[in-house]
Amino acid sequence: MTDTEKPTRGRPRTMDEAAVLDVAVSAYQRADPADVSVNAICQMASISKPSLYRAFGNEDGLTLASLDRYAERVLGDLFAILQRNQALDPTLDALIDFALNDQRLETGCLFYKMRAGKHRLGPKTRQRVEEIDAAAVHAFETYLKGQQDAGAWASDQPTALIARYLMEQIGLALTQRATQEDLAGIRSSLTLALSVIRKA
Repeated sequence: MTDTEKPTRGRPRTMDEAAVLDVAVSAYQRADPADVSVNAICQMASISKPSLYRAFGNEDGLTLASLDRYAERVLGDLFAILQRNQALDPTLDALIDFALNDQRLETGCLFYKMRAGKHRLGPKTRQRVEEIDAAAVHAFETYLKGQQDAGAWASDQPTALIARYLMEQIGLALTQRATQEDLAGIRSSLTLALSVIRKA
């Protein structure tokens, strides 16, 4: 070691934040996110609590970052179905297939789980849940209005109401899937629930 070199103190920062978020998302999906402790995440990710706090600030920062990562990867694919601007029937069919066949949703949807228990989450995560919820309703409503404006679909009900209904039916199917209910039965129920939109 030369006179100008100084020994490194402490542990080097080698934590892979993306890998930690993958662990956190997986853990939050398997249980109620508010019941998953920081200690549990640290143990599963083989990192120290100080390292986690340096990266994410606090538990609220971790749940927020996890939700953002999940939204980008999973919810982004759902919104992409709407952005194709296909006709109503193939779009609804694609949404049903996505909800029931995507392996990332096998244990449910992290967004819906966090929304259901948002009162137990930190303020920043709660705010993001509300923002994503509003964005999702807007995405569904924009798609439905596009179909309406093109003369391909009509309804005497407000598109915002139908958009919310569509979201909730998909959420119910994902909740049923997480509890290992029969997929064929879930598909039949969801198809029936969405038939009122097809006939609107």
